[in-house]
Amino acid sequence: MSDAHSKISFSGWLTVASSCSCVGMGASLGFIPGFLATILSEDLDISRGKIGLIVGIYFGSTGIGSIPAGQLTDRFGARKVVVLNMFVVAVSSLFIAILSSYTVWIISSVLAGMGYALSNTGTNVAIGHAVPLERRAVAMSVKTSGVPLMATVAAAIGPWAANVWNWETILILNSIAAAIAGIVAYFILNDDRSEAASGVKADPLPKNFYWFGIAAFLLIGGSQPLYSWTVSYLEESLNASAGLSGGIMAIASFTGVIVMICNGFWADKLGTKRRIPLIMLLLSISALSVGLVLLGTILGTYIVVIGVTLGVSTQLASIGTMHAAVIDTAPNSVGKATGITMTGYYLGALVTPAGFGVLVDATDTYTYSWFGTLAVLVCAVGAWHKAGKIRT
Repeated sequence: MSDAHSKISFSGWLTVASSCSCVGMGASLGFIPGFLATILSEDLDISRGKIGLIVGIYFGSTGIGSIPAGQLTDRFGARKVVVLNMFVVAVSSLFIAILSSYTVWIISSVLAGMGYALSNTGTNVAIGHAVPLERRAVAMSVKTSGVPLMATVAAAIGPWAANVWNWETILILNSIAAAIAGIVAYFILNDDRSEAASGVKADPLPKNFYWFGIAAFLLIGGSQPLYSWTVSYLEESLNASAGLSGGIMAIASFTGVIVMICNGFWADKLGTKRRIPLIMLLLSISALSVGLVLLGTILGTYIVVIGVTLGVSTQLASIGTMHAAVIDTAPNSVGKATGITMTGYYLGALVTPAGFGVLVDATDTYTYSWFGTLAVLVCAVGAWHKAGKIRT
């Protein structure tokens, strides 16, 4: 294919940009509790494990909703399901802010978490139609960068604003941002469906494709704590202020966005056959970075800054590459393949945030939890090796 045909059109970039904002806002209620963990624990009188449970239930619900989300996208189209997710996030954020209770947090995590699956599948299908195969990795990386961009803003202003005003204000702002993202998506996205719903014969999934679900489970299971628990780790184990802790997380997230997008260009240059080995390399570096974070109590805050920035950057780069690898491996069954992969991915996000917090509560230290996180990342490298043997 010529360069002219492999370039992303202006309308394609609009689709990518809208998808970026929607996946970012769709994930917001899964990240905010981690950034506000200390103040939520005091204000709602709940343990770290219960805060981790909010995050875990959110992403676990996304995992449960991922396969049905593919079916709904086929029936109603990308635009409708993505806009519905933004509506659910906006309403859930508003109810949490107004009612200010742990029970409402849990209920909202279930509803908005399942809704987030709609944005993941809907935006994958929309980008699959709007972007040439040769540019999928960078397009998926830009789309996925919506999550760390959201996390950058939330980490930078969340802990500080919650101390200056209150945490409910953060949720009201989140509601407004989700509503705006939904309105923009309504005018930009098309009602694209997967190949099966568009009359194109869908291929069956490749043999042993379940390894993508396992590998995705371990990928996020070993890296999510870097987002969910670094702020409270800095505050409680290294005596850093809320503003400094949030600022460090914001720097790590923003750096991760840059690395993710640059990695997308590199992954496209490497080609489809070398994307999964790239994921393995990135996750190996992520495991090393968790080791640096673990050494923070001995070597100080600076080593944590290096570790979390490196870890978040390589995690995000691997996630962006993962989305492209899914389409590479199952190009004519994107909806089903995304559903299986993201089910594993978000079930991993269900288990580790709560498990990490419970272990911290039980041992009164973050050390064992970080060791567990490192071990899961090592297992993730092996699982992606198995996934790389799958043939299209």
